[in-house]
Amino acid sequence: MQFKLVALGLALLTIGLVAYALVPSVHTTPIVRGANVWVQNGFPVQPGTRVEQPRNVTIFLGFGNELRANITATEPGAGASVIRFELLAMNNSQSCSPSTYAPTVLIDRSATNASFEVPLRASGVYCFVFDNQSSQTMKNIDISARVSGTAQEVSVSRDGTANTAGLGLGALGLGVALYGCSRKTIIPWE
Repeated sequence: MQFKLVALGLALLTIGLVAYALVPSVHTTPIVRGANVWVQNGFPVQPGTRVEQPRNVTIFLGFGNELRANITATEPGAGASVIRFELLAMNNSQSCSPSTYAPTVLIDRSATNASFEVPLRASGVYCFVFDNQSSQTMKNIDISARVSGTAQEVSVSRDGTANTAGLGLGALGLGVALYGCSRKTIIPWE
């Protein structure tokens, strides 16, 4: 047995196994969930009216939630038009009528062909309001509203480049140590 080769082999084996064990490979995988809240083409809003549509919205627990709404307003026979759009969080009320609690206004804008993204914190009733009170013509609304939840799944494994190099170094060290054990010791005075 040649002591120097065995010691070198064991040192390489130890360094390789430590590198394999201590250097994690972190993987992140995006997770996306979604659910339609309201999809309708040609929703009519009569002239001089304010239409309120309550929708029950459920968020995804443990996810970052967002409501995405696409709205297009048109007048029959005339093309694109403008309508006032509001999105209200109704504080657990089951209707769009404000009760003892004032609703939280999430969106209040004029829209012709618009997309909105609003972060959501809680499930509940959200009120979609189309205000056509200042117009003398009917409006048709195309609406697509969807809740999206996103999260990141993080996993730690031992499949990275440093882990592979550590295993290779450990295998080399094991080979050197076994070779050193199999060699006859040379005594210089013999």
